[in-house]
Amino acid sequence: MKINELAHKLHITPRAIRLYEAKGLLSPARGEENGYRYYSDHDAWRLQTIASLREMGLSLEQIKVLMEKLDQGDSASVHHYLELQRMALYEKWTKWKHVIGTLDELIERLETKQTLLLDDLFQLSGELQHTHESVSTWKDTWDFDRIAPGFDGSPAILSSGSLLTQSEYEMVLDFIVQWVAPKQGEDGLDIGTGTGNLAGKLQLSGASMSAVDQSKEMLSRCREKFPAIATKLGNALALPYVDKQFSFLVSAFALHHLEASKQQELALEEMDRVLKPSGRICIAGLMYEGGADGVTYTHDELNGKHPIDRAKLLGWFYEHDYITVQHAVNEWIHVVYAVRKH
Repeated sequence: MKINELAHKLHITPRAIRLYEAKGLLSPARGEENGYRYYSDHDAWRLQTIASLREMGLSLEQIKVLMEKLDQGDSASVHHYLELQRMALYEKWTKWKHVIGTLDELIERLETKQTLLLDDLFQLSGELQHTHESVSTWKDTWDFDRIAPGFDGSPAILSSGSLLTQSEYEMVLDFIVQWVAPKQGEDGLDIGTGTGNLAGKLQLSGASMSAVDQSKEMLSRCREKFPAIATKLGNALALPYVDKQFSFLVSAFALHHLEASKQQELALEEMDRVLKPSGRICIAGLMYEGGADGVTYTHDELNGKHPIDRAKLLGWFYEHDYITVQHAVNEWIHVVYAVRKH
C-alpha cells in the first residue's frame, strides 16, 4: 500500500503517518526506483496500534518505548506501562475533580455575596494548591518493590514495625473479615493490598475482590497467589475506579503510609467516592488518640509512618453520615468499621 491508500483505509492523515515515521515509530519499505513508501500489513497494524494509543492519551515518546517492548515480546513490561498510564490518567482526573469542586464553591460564594471577593479566591486557590501537592508528592520511601519477595515471611514487621506482632496481624485480618462479613459475590476492594493476604481471605469468604497497590512487585505476588482477584496499579489518593462501584472497602496497615491529615483525608474522600450507597468501610493500622486538643504521638519504631488520629477519623466518618465501631488490638493498632447511612 502507498501512503494515501493506507491513510484512507485507517482514517489517518498522511501528515500524521509521516510524523510517526520521523519519530522512528514506523519504517516502511522504499521503492528502489521511485523512492515511494510502501506499507505492509504489519505496518498497517503498527500504525493502527499507534493511533489507538494516541487516542488513549499517550505521548509519542511513551508510545515509542511501548512499541519497542512489544517488538521485544516483553508483554509484562507492556502491561506495567499501560497500568502506569491508567494510574497517571486517574491522578489527572482526580485533580480536575478538585478543580471543578473549587469552582463550584467559588460560584456559590459569588451568588451568595453578589461579588467576587479576593479573599475567597485566594483561600480557595490556596486550598486547591495544597490538595494538588498532597496528591502528587507522596513517595514510597519504604521501597515496597524491593521488600515484596520477602514480605510474606514477616508481614507484621514489614507493614507496621515492632508495634504489631505476627499473631496480632493475623487476628486483625480475621477481625476485618468477620466485621465486613461479605455476601456471596459481593464486590469488595482492598486498598494497599500488598501481596493480597486480606483480599484473599475475603475472596475465600465469597466476595468478588478487587485490589489496588502502588507497588508493581507486591501486585505481581498477589496475582500469583490469587489469580481470581482483579488487581490494579494505583494508590489511595486517586483510586483507579469509577464512582459507587464497591459494596465494601478494606485497608489494612496501608493508610499510615500516607502523611497525616491532608493525604489521609484525601484517601477517605476517594473511598467515599467509590463506595456504593449503604456500603461499609473497614480500616486497620497504626492509630493514636489525638483530636482537637492537639495531642501528638511519638515512638521510635514508627520509621517514617504516620499513625492515624483516631478521633479525627471517627469525626470524618460522623460528618459524612457513617455509623462507626472500633476495636483496639493494642495501644497502637486499631480497627475502625464504618457503615454509610444511605
